[in-house]
This record gives sequence, structure tokens and C-alpha cells, in this order.
Amino acid sequence: MSIDVPSGWDVSAGDVSGTGLRPALLISLTAPKECARSFRGKHALGGRFMPPALLQKLHIQIPPYSGAAQFIDITQQAPADAAAKEQA
Repeated sequence: MSIDVPSGWDVSAGDVSGTGLRPALLISLTAPKECARSFRGKHALGGRFMPPALLQKLHIQIPPYSGAAQFIDITQQAPADAAAKEQA
């Protein structure tokens, strides 16, 4: 499991050092980082901090957090891919 950016990865470019670290679960905090674009494991968004405008820009749809929940599974939404397409 990795929280936000896997250890040794570049925030933008991912595993440029060739660490080979491939976490089974990536939890992006506040918003998915660019390095998550190439991540192919289970991906969750952690926290309740992403502004609605950013959710819309990155094409992420999340249900309301219930109770004390802090994590939403966004594995199938590929948010970093959507962000890269927006910037192209």
C-alpha cells in the first residue's frame, strides 16, 4: 500500500528511478497526482478535501462519504489519465 506518491517515485513522472515498487493499493490524498497515470493497481481517493470544481475537471465522480468514511475507490475512473487528456 502506498499513500499519495509511492516511495521513490517522482510526483509527476512516476518510477523514473526504476525502483520497481508497484503497490497493490494507492491512496491519493486530496487529488490524484500525475504519477498515478501509469498506476494499474487498486486506487482510492483519501479524505474529503477535493473541491467540486477539481472533481469535475478530472472527471471523477464520487458518492457522498458516509459517516466517518475517508476513502472512496476510484480504480475504474483513471483520474490521472483524464487530467493528462485535459492538459494535452
